[in-house]
Amino acid sequence: MAMQPIKEPREKDDYAERALDCREAIGAKVQQVTEAAMHAGWSRDEIKAAFIDIAERWQTTDHIV
Repeated sequence: MAMQPIKEPREKDDYAERALDCREAIGAKVQQVTEAAMHAGWSRDEIKAAFIDIAERWQTTDHIV
């Protein structure tokens, strides 16, 4: 499954809905990764836990994994 490009922000500089636009753009990719992981045999709960762990680690380091 080839991943499509992530949608770009509507404006280069900050704007009111920028965070929402980013979440929606990335959310579509998270859904694709989730579906691929489930197809590979991981459960939805395992995938959620992995995403949470990645996000928590990312808050304290520049490395996602």
